[in-house]
Amino acid sequence: MSNLPSNSHSEIIGRMGATIKSGKHWYLALLEAVRDYPEDDYLISGEALDWISLIRMLVTEVGEDLISRTESAQFIKYGRPPLIITQPEAQQLIGELKYKLYLNYLYGVTVEAALIKAVSSEIEKEFISLGLCPPEDRESRAFLEIYESEMDSLYKLFLNDTDDSSLHANTKAEFSYWLFKYRLKKADKEKVASDTKKALDWLNTKSSTFPRLF
Repeated sequence: MSNLPSNSHSEIIGRMGATIKSGKHWYLALLEAVRDYPEDDYLISGEALDWISLIRMLVTEVGEDLISRTESAQFIKYGRPPLIITQPEAQQLIGELKYKLYLNYLYGVTVEAALIKAVSSEIEKEFISLGLCPPEDRESRAFLEIYESEMDSLYKLFLNDTDDSSLHANTKAEFSYWLFKYRLKKADKEKVASDTKKALDWLNTKSSTFPRLF
């Protein structure tokens, strides 16, 4: 947890703005602000950093005068950072803690959602190969294939397992992270590894359109 005081919001925003004005690229200044900003309000299940909500807030607070509206929109919506940096550079910029929390979000939310889309796509292709129209319920079929349970049943379990007071504003991301933990607990290691690879392969085909911090 950040050791900055809880009232440090204006200090971090001010420092980010001043850093950009001094000549540093806004993206690098943004990553440093992500490192410094207390993560409490942006955690999913206390383990994954909802970095998208955090950077959206930081970009909005700093304002369009200092940050390119086009670049920031491409970054937030499509995961297209305006600068290319290496993983070690990104890790250093956001710090060890935020990097770990970011990876939890990447695998627990982004990759988990990609797994559902990947399996849905496989189901669609299978029907097409048989000369049939893709089923409208392919996402529901994907849930059965991945989790061996209906989506509605899993969502009810998720709500039962989650304290209402701890629910993150982004309930969809919270549910994805819950599904990730559920899959790790229920499936054998080989299936977990296979499904994760399938999701990563699917994301690689969408490399210019899925959100990522760097």
